[in-house]
Amino acid sequence: MREQLEILASLQEVDREIREKNLTKDALLAELNKAQGELHAQEAEMATLRAEWAEKDKLRQEKERMLQEEGRKATDKRMRLNRVKNIKELQALQREIDQIKESNAQVEEELMRILEELEASGSALKAKGEEVTKLEGACGEKRTRIEAELAGIERAMMEASKSRQAIAAQLNGELIERYELIFSRRGGVAVVEVSEGICQGCHMNIPPQLWNEIIRNERLIFCPSCHRILYHKPAASSDKRV
Repeated sequence: MREQLEILASLQEVDREIREKNLTKDALLAELNKAQGELHAQEAEMATLRAEWAEKDKLRQEKERMLQEEGRKATDKRMRLNRVKNIKELQALQREIDQIKESNAQVEEELMRILEELEASGSALKAKGEEVTKLEGACGEKRTRIEAELAGIERAMMEASKSRQAIAAQLNGELIERYELIFSRRGGVAVVEVSEGICQGCHMNIPPQLWNEIIRNERLIFCPSCHRILYHKPAASSDKRV
């Protein structure tokens, strides 16, 4: 049993390495997803600004078209003034011209307001475009870095997986099953050494009777407090495995 427990402790070292690699991998993917999410949010804001600018520009074109059309009407009516001899008709034409002028003045005022809004909207769109371009560059650099790190992690995990298979082949199948269950439930620590009668997993004292059995390493023993697998290394070995 001593040999099996020592092999099991070696298996745990590999499993903890794989676990840490997976956690690092998840953190890197989360970092990349966050950066891409921020970029997409800024791109969406830029699309909104672009749509707002296009709507204002469409309104500008409509106001300018109205001014041109009303201007032609005013020109036509002024030309008719020279041909009208009836005073009533002349007065009527003049009133129409005055109404067109008044209407055009209002449209021109609205057009000026729209042009000011267009200028502000264009400035905001330009600033947002520069921000998005900067974010695209940063996101691209981050993606390149993270993809390189992920590739390194995948290679390390493949090597660790091969090592794990070789170690696991030396262990009893039932023992591995019990170990894996504890490993998943106890934060990646299933096998712990007992040093001077103290469990190194939960740091609780082990009863003397149980401590004597652990020293003999004749059977599988679990910590009464944290339920991890306990083992003892002879004093000649100073290495501690967790």
